[in-house]
Amino acid sequence: MKRREVLIALSALATTNLFAYDEKLIKNTTKMKIADSTKPTKAELKHTPEITIGSKDNKGYTLVEVNVGKNGIIHPSEANHWIYEIELYADGKLVEKVSLEPVISRGYLAARVKLDNVKLLKAVSKCNLHGIWESTLKLS
Repeated sequence: MKRREVLIALSALATTNLFAYDEKLIKNTTKMKIADSTKPTKAELKHTPEITIGSKDNKGYTLVEVNVGKNGIIHPSEANHWIYEIELYADGKLVEKVSLEPVISRGYLAARVKLDNVKLLKAVSKCNLHGIWESTLKLS
């Protein structure tokens, strides 16, 4: 391997490690759910992803946004408590995934998705302290 290739590889590795969150801070990977859907608690609302459908572009892709938190309760992004990952599925197929850093990013994902014939969207949010939460949105 040439010196230049080695330097590029080392630089990429150093950058990846420099910005990667500390996996030791992930304390809970339990799949969670709202205990009583008629009366969700603030903690449950804070962790549940909310899926929003936006406009369709001229190529047929629709903006799909996922915010972690419902009813105006937004999940925090602090050094020891944050959403470290969000996944978006269309009819069970993973279409987008984002890894998030504590403090400098918050629980949000946006993707342009072809929703033709898609019947169900699912968003999964992963909190380092309070587990894995999901929500679904049926499309007509």
